[in-house]
Amino acid sequence: MLRTRTGNVDVLNRERKDKYVIEVRATGTRRDGKNKLSVLEADSTIVVAVLDTNDLKPLFYPTEYEQTVPEDTPLHKSILRVSAEDADLGRNGEIYYSFQESTDQFSIHPMTGIVSLTRPLAYIERPFHELTVIAQDRGSSITSGATKPSTARLRIKVQQVNIYSPEIYVNHLPDIMEHSNADIYAIVKVLDRDKGIHGEIKSLEIVDGDPDGHFRIRSAEETGGKLGEYNIEVLHLLDREVAPQGYNLTLRATDKGVPARQSYKAVPVHLTDLNDNAPVFDREIYEVEIPETAPINTPVIRLKVTDADEGKNAQVFLEIVGGNEGGEFHINPDTGMLYTAVSLDAEEKAFYTLTVSAIDQGNTGTRKQSSAKVKVNVVDTNDNDPVFDAAEATVWVDENEPPGTSVTKVTARDRDSLDNAYISYSIANLNPVPFDIEHFSGIIRTTSVLDYESMRREYVLRIRASDWGVPYRRQTEMQLRIRVRDVNDNRPQFEKVDCVGHVPRYVSIGTEVITLSAIDFDAGNIISYRMVSGNEDGCFSLDSTSGVLSVTCDLMDVKVADREVNVTATDSTHFSDTVHVLIHLVMAKKSGSPSRLLTDDMGGFECRDTGVARRLTEVLASAEKNNMPGRAEEFAMMPSRYGENVHAPEFIDFPIEIRVNESVALGTTLVRIRARDRDLGYNGKLVFGISLGDQDSVFRLDPDTGELKVIGYLDREREQEYLLNISVYDLGRPQKSASKFLAITVLDVNDNSPKFEKALASFRVTENALNGTAIFRVNATDADLGENAHVTYSLVTDTQDFSVDRLTGILYVSSALDREKQELYELRIRATDGGGKLSDVPPLSSDAIVRVTIDDVNDNAPLFSLSSYTVKMREDIPLGSVVAIVTAADPDVGQGGEVRYSLVGGGDGEGVFCIDRLSGTIRTAEPLDFEERQVHSLIVRAHDRGTPSLSSETTVIVEIVDVNENLHAPVFDDFVVAASVKENQPVGTLVTTVRAMDADPPGDDSVVGYSIKGGDGIGLFSIDSEEQCVGVYIEVASHILHHIPNPNTPVGVTAVSPCRCFCRIGDRTIPTALVTEGSKKRFALLPKGKSEDLLRLLTHCEIVLLKTAQLRGILPKLTANSKLEDSLVTPGSLARL
Repeated sequence: MLRTRTGNVDVLNRERKDKYVIEVRATGTRRDGKNKLSVLEADSTIVVAVLDTNDLKPLFYPTEYEQTVPEDTPLHKSILRVSAEDADLGRNGEIYYSFQESTDQFSIHPMTGIVSLTRPLAYIERPFHELTVIAQDRGSSITSGATKPSTARLRIKVQQVNIYSPEIYVNHLPDIMEHSNADIYAIVKVLDRDKGIHGEIKSLEIVDGDPDGHFRIRSAEETGGKLGEYNIEVLHLLDREVAPQGYNLTLRATDKGVPARQSYKAVPVHLTDLNDNAPVFDREIYEVEIPETAPINTPVIRLKVTDADEGKNAQVFLEIVGGNEGGEFHINPDTGMLYTAVSLDAEEKAFYTLTVSAIDQGNTGTRKQSSAKVKVNVVDTNDNDPVFDAAEATVWVDENEPPGTSVTKVTARDRDSLDNAYISYSIANLNPVPFDIEHFSGIIRTTSVLDYESMRREYVLRIRASDWGVPYRRQTEMQLRIRVRDVNDNRPQFEKVDCVGHVPRYVSIGTEVITLSAIDFDAGNIISYRMVSGNEDGCFSLDSTSGVLSVTCDLMDVKVADREVNVTATDSTHFSDTVHVLIHLVMAKKSGSPSRLLTDDMGGFECRDTGVARRLTEVLASAEKNNMPGRAEEFAMMPSRYGENVHAPEFIDFPIEIRVNESVALGTTLVRIRARDRDLGYNGKLVFGISLGDQDSVFRLDPDTGELKVIGYLDREREQEYLLNISVYDLGRPQKSASKFLAITVLDVNDNSPKFEKALASFRVTENALNGTAIFRVNATDADLGENAHVTYSLVTDTQDFSVDRLTGILYVSSALDREKQELYELRIRATDGGGKLSDVPPLSSDAIVRVTIDDVNDNAPLFSLSSYTVKMREDIPLGSVVAIVTAADPDVGQGGEVRYSLVGGGDGEGVFCIDRLSGTIRTAEPLDFEERQVHSLIVRAHDRGTPSLSSETTVIVEIVDVNENLHAPVFDDFVVAASVKENQPVGTLVTTVRAMDADPPGDDSVVGYSIKGGDGIGLFSIDSEEQCVGVYIEVASHILHHIPNPNTPVGVTAVSPCRCFCRIGDRTIPTALVTEGSKKRFALLPKGKSEDLLRLLTHCEIVLLKTAQLRGILPKLTANSKLEDSLVTPGSLARL
């Protein structure tokens, strides 16, 4: 028998030493048959485990706790954990925590010691909380000799939290006039609902919207103002044109809390316009050209002017203030279109420099203006005929001049310019004349030699001067008379030459031998004759006037028989060819009376006829013919286009009306005005213009083509009809014209979206509003006409709660509203016109936002998070322990959403439990006793504070968990039971029987249950759990049993106190091992039919389900010293293969 050394129970102290290992030796002697004494010894090791008794009380360390908790800590959040230790074991070492004082503010978990918040903290109401925490072990709670509990002081300091952000309120002063000396724009007040330092404002500053630093924040205290007020001051002169949208200042207020909280506020700054900007032309100098034939009221150029101001200060009127002394131009003051006011004449004035002034319409005395120059170049259009220096002229030209001889030069001038003034000349005579004219110089030259004697002595030429203008040339003619001056250009010519004759020698002196006659083709020339030779002796004489050759000597004395006299004739300038007269002196009888004329019978001469007389007759006849009086010159007629302007222009197919959409593109040709003039040339050349009716400067009529084009944007809403006075002019002199009125109707195009009277509206409606309740009527108008102006309404926002009447725009409630589901509706209502029905222009729409705020009605009862609660509590938990926390939410707002909790009478837990009316925390108010009541059913009611108050209830089922209050553990009859079983025994074979007894009084505490705690490998044995029949049975098939490596298998049977059963199994060869040596992985063989039981048992093992045939070669080999229970302890996850 092994005993303690003394009866003092304090000898053993488990806390100091809980186990003793004692080596025991047994010695025995025996005598054999020979009476020989032999000593037998056996050693054994005994392990003595010292069991615990509740001899120690819990100890806190530390004994005082202090924690700072922010006042905004959420409910049921853990604050800290207190900790006590008890060196005892089991229930004796298990500690319960509780508060000594009753409190609704905090709770403590009875087992973990975690302190939680169960009511909101408020620094202002209570900055400190002091509590006493009790730690008591569970052994003391059920024994009569309870140990004194330990206590610890808990000091909770409530930290004030910066809960609220600063609130910024702005009191706007009137809008700032730009460039004014305004000091204070707005007064800002900043409030903070926090107390203490958290409610003090650290700063207010501008953090955005003022990049140039025009503003600053200044505390009003600095100027004697109130605390918490600030002024937004203007530091510099503001310019609205620099910030046309004004400024959008962002203020940031920061309090002094820790951590600091901030809030932001947008402060728009609106600047009132001051007329500080003059209108600005898009160009300083405009240059434009216009033909001088442009009709009156022809658009010249549009001047574009902008003004950076706004409103009336930006409305600009234009006028011509210089360079228009003759009133040649006028300007539309609204549109800036410059027009001609009179017919222009480039020859009178080809260049204008107009000064146009732009004046805004600001208040009198503040108006500003600017000016621009418009340089107008009047383009010449060949409206002038060339003009000769003289309409008629006479010139002389000598005959016989060589071809190309310059006769004269004619000059014409044209007042036009460029090609229109470039002149070329021509001769318009139809009959050929021996003259030509150089086209560009106007020099007239002969084309052949003129002969006064045979040709005309006077020529009348029609000289035509033509300019090079387009589309027609302008021409002018003059008459040039050219007279031919006779020139001595012919030599005298004898009628007969080579004369041969006989002259008797007896002729007396003075006898006329022959008369020589010479003819001169020149008119008026006097011919004289003279002898050139053959009269050296002076026997002959020649009358210089008549050409009579006479004898002046006695021919008898002449010794020669032949005399040759050479005679010539002269007109004092030219000499004729010498005529040879051969005289034969003959001796003949003298007959008759003497005569001074040589007769035929006396002798005669024969001459060769030259035909001069005949030619002279022909020349004289030709001259007579060419210069016959009364013969008229024939000239090429001037083109009829240079005639008189007889006819006025006439319109052709003039349209009655033109209908055009207001969306027509700029440059679109609306119509081509057609007209005719039966005159020709410039008399029939037409130009078009708009005389009246284009007050908006939106049309232009091409002067040349008559195309009416759109040059400005049409807007039916501004002007729906124009009555244009269309005029057509010819370019004749005098100018003729015709006019007709053309009506242009501007058709409506769906170019205007509906406009809401209010683009943003806000309304409130209670959530119990009935279906069909009218909230608001939106109204939109459309400036278009007809279907384009027909507005229908629709609700764009996807909601079934509201609807809008498509015709009236009334917004209705269409379903039950629930503020708790949606408190604010931002409804987008769309107004759509009727576009697209009569044209391709799609319908236009615009949207308005209607914000509907749903006002709360107390229509929701508090709703518990669970329909029922079920909790389990040990019967020995301390008083005041939290049993459950029920929460109910009420989506209503205000008092209708404030929930209060209470326990309803009639529950079976009344008096045993209490509930915090604010947080719903249920605590124990009386000790629990499982034996007295195992289940408590509590009815918890949650009601709101609305009117009327609504409530709901829930059930809290508290199941009391029995605590094993008996002090005695079951005791086995033997600590060790040995048994053996043969291998290959069938399942269910009884192995052995064990028994345990409990010293507690009859009842549940003395009922013993049995289970196998360990050592049965992979579930090879089972044990009856009932006390009446306790046996260990084989639970594994025999063909598996032989794989167990250790035939001496210890099985631990538990009945609170353990008992070891050893079962020996017969040896058999083990062909397959389970675990490889050194492997960290463990495998377990699952017996057939027992996988579920083993799965519950081996939750830390890796389960391998294999058939017997799969074992060999798959599982690693077991080492020889491996134990089966080792293979059951597998770290890692549970894998099922």
